[in-house]
Amino acid sequence: MPLFRTHRTLKENTADEDHALVQRLRSGDDFALNEIMQRYKDRVCRLAWRYVGNEDTALDVTQETFTKLYFNIDKYDSAYKFSTWLFQIAVNLCRDHLRKNKNHARNISPDALNETGPGDWQRSDENIEAGFLARQQLTLLRREIDLLPDTLKEAFILFAVEEKSQAECAEILNVSAKTVETRVYRARKTLSEKLQLSFEG
Repeated sequence: MPLFRTHRTLKENTADEDHALVQRLRSGDDFALNEIMQRYKDRVCRLAWRYVGNEDTALDVTQETFTKLYFNIDKYDSAYKFSTWLFQIAVNLCRDHLRKNKNHARNISPDALNETGPGDWQRSDENIEAGFLARQQLTLLRREIDLLPDTLKEAFILFAVEEKSQAECAEILNVSAKTVETRVYRARKTLSEKLQLSFEG
């Protein structure tokens, strides 16, 4: 069984509803942006939080994501899934942040993996595989995920933690589905090896 890949608990927003909101926003209805934010702000912030490992930065990335969405809404191609485009913006902003702060230590927040995100989001400890329920093991897992190369880390977070499909991960990361599969496999293999060494040590 793969690391994480838990059952979805959030109701998926339909493409028709998203596209209707996009059309309203393009027509000058700024209230549509508020509705889009209500739909996606928690999910975007959770993704950013797990990616950058800092709640304040994740909140900044979330705000920047919706600001960029607002000013670039005419660039969205409705032939593609709206949420994929939105998460692509968020991931690119996370990458920008990490590049700008590459000389600073990056540490995943102590609760970034065993909670769904900052604030009052519901805990998801029960959804994590039994082998990683122990607090000590989760701490080791968080550390090892943070040490993964960025290409492996982002693929692992999107697929195994955020539960995006391989196809959606590929669109968000602008790579092939096969590349996503390879990166997730390498991430899992690396994590398993590192954790095994830690437990044996």
